[in-house]
Amino acid sequence: MRERKGGTQAEGPILVIDTSFGSTVGIVGQRPISQSDSRSHVENLQPNIDRAVTEAGLSLGDIATIVVGVGPAPFTGLRAGIVTAKALAFATGATLIGQNVLEPEAAWMGTHSRCDETDAPCGEDESQGLADVTGSGRSQDASHLVLAVNDARRKQLYFGLYLVNPRSEGKDESADCASGSLPPVVPVDAVMPIDIDYPDNIVSRVNTYLEDLSQRSANIRVDVMGHGIERYAEILNGIECLQRMHEGSVLESGTEGIEAFAALAMAHHRDGDDTTANPMYVRRPDVQMPNPLKRVVNPS
Repeated sequence: MRERKGGTQAEGPILVIDTSFGSTVGIVGQRPISQSDSRSHVENLQPNIDRAVTEAGLSLGDIATIVVGVGPAPFTGLRAGIVTAKALAFATGATLIGQNVLEPEAAWMGTHSRCDETDAPCGEDESQGLADVTGSGRSQDASHLVLAVNDARRKQLYFGLYLVNPRSEGKDESADCASGSLPPVVPVDAVMPIDIDYPDNIVSRVNTYLEDLSQRSANIRVDVMGHGIERYAEILNGIECLQRMHEGSVLESGTEGIEAFAALAMAHHRDGDDTTANPMYVRRPDVQMPNPLKRVVNPS
């Protein structure tokens, strides 16, 4: 696992655009504009961008970097945000960076989730309390996993399972973004690649992984974050070692949320990772090229 340390230096204003669930747009360091209604977010996207830029005292030409969410998400809404981001980057010369929307959920939960005395990880003897834990409130050998999800409709969820680097949990994430410094990035490792499945199948797959992990890790705790949790909460409660579930996106967490999203994207870009703004559909689009017609031979 590559460890990313310290704040990422931002060279000029950063615009964040995401339409993976509704829409969120904002300038890093300013309060974003979020809209949960997916029926009207496409037509409101450009006006919301203009408003966010204006409220930050900027013009579109001032934008140095555009970070766009690339999914996974349903086809139509996701495409609208990416096409808009690409058009703005072309028109302004801004650097365009793509970021999947599930990884930041895991990093966010790794930063903000806290154990209390009633929430000992699986495998830890609760009668001993938490006297032997680190300053972050977790055992040194504990495995903190985050299942990040997004509503895929049709009774399915997009999901990815991430292991949070325990050495980074509980660190001070405060940073002055107005001075051009983004918050430090909490490293997470994808232990189950992004996929789509029915909630009961996801629970089964996660529990199979946890059973194997329990042979190597004394203490395990699992958090779940994303859209679709409330709808499938009864099923998701079947995840072993489950401690917390949070409905919502990091991008809906105000100024701090888009700072965290942008910081992760910038860290990937700085490290030379693939940050192209290509959509992650995971599920194939409904409209597909038909098979060629069979050739009919005239028997005469």
